[in-house]
Amino acid sequence: MSSNNLLLGFSNKIGKLLEDPDYEFNTIIRTGNDSNIKCFKAHSLILKAMSPYFRAALSNKHVMKEGSWTYLEQPNFSPPTFDVILKFMYTGTISIEKRDNSEIIDLLKTAQELGLHELVDMLKDHLIQGREKIIPKETADTNLVPGVDHMNGSNEISELRSTKKRGRIRLVGAGPGDPNLLTRAAFQAIHEADIVLTDKLVPEEVLKLIPLQTEILVSPKKFCADANAAQEELNRLGLNALNQGKDVIRLKQGDPFLFGRGGEEFLFYRSHGYTPQVIPGISSCMSAPLLANIPVTHRGVASQFLVCTGTGKQNTLPDIPFYHPSRTTVFLMACHRIKQITLDLMNDGKYPPECPCAVIERASCKDQNVINGTVGTIAEILEQVGHKPPGTLVIGWSCLTLL
Repeated sequence: MSSNNLLLGFSNKIGKLLEDPDYEFNTIIRTGNDSNIKCFKAHSLILKAMSPYFRAALSNKHVMKEGSWTYLEQPNFSPPTFDVILKFMYTGTISIEKRDNSEIIDLLKTAQELGLHELVDMLKDHLIQGREKIIPKETADTNLVPGVDHMNGSNEISELRSTKKRGRIRLVGAGPGDPNLLTRAAFQAIHEADIVLTDKLVPEEVLKLIPLQTEILVSPKKFCADANAAQEELNRLGLNALNQGKDVIRLKQGDPFLFGRGGEEFLFYRSHGYTPQVIPGISSCMSAPLLANIPVTHRGVASQFLVCTGTGKQNTLPDIPFYHPSRTTVFLMACHRIKQITLDLMNDGKYPPECPCAVIERASCKDQNVINGTVGTIAEILEQVGHKPPGTLVIGWSCLTLL
């Protein structure tokens, strides 16, 4: 028996798992909305093996469970489309020859969200080849408006055609550290990527969400003194990948535009003809205090909230804000020079030494640690207990509000 026949026989047997109620389903997926709702039974093991999206969803500690059953709500998946996708995940086969373009596009969107890369590529090729049979390439290039499919009034197929030629860059916020705090848009983006560029600021737990087949390049220089060299290296790697037509993700800790050089990267890529899409992330400037039970604003205590960097341009000391009793001040990237910063706060900013503060280390991660003190004592305390970066320095009377 040939290997092809063996594979076909194997896929047929796996496919029968969907048809036989005795095969111990343990997952129910509710799709659609309003009057068009359908529930599908499936096996979590197969869902996790086939789809990075389901692997993360089913591993989430907040997923709905009842007895041995796990329940997933997917109102954005149409039942007919998901029926086809689910059978593909069990059998590895799909029939698309008799489907119209709108059906194929629905399948493509769902496959992209689920991270089914092989199916995505096949559907894209099918759409592009079908279009080129109807519209010869030379006609499409010379007589038609770019980006518009004149056969059916839709630009979606033409966009697919262009993505085969041209790379795409997205600046994606990875959040404070806990993978569960990654936005859905960020999660989907990293599962669509050909290559992910990141650095050692992004925790290993987040990097584990990236599919195994996706290339990951981690710059080791972000903790080095020469941050400019690290930035130039990442820009070069990203541009090289874009010029090869790849889907590039620049995964950045926190939010891309908050002390993350996201604006500089945006300008760099745009100057080379690639306008990035920016996907926001949860910044530690607000999430770290929250996770340490420090409200950055609180009626009668703090009516202002200021975010500062602890590391200025060329690794210089930052400008020091003046003290305001009803303000919470948050410093990012400051703990490595906390002694100098707190001295400057007291001397130049007129902060009282007794003003409370806290350092939140590795906010949202399993080893999160909170160190409390005052502006006058926190540097000495941190020196005594040691520091595990990254850390967020929070200063203000709101630090005492929920104690």
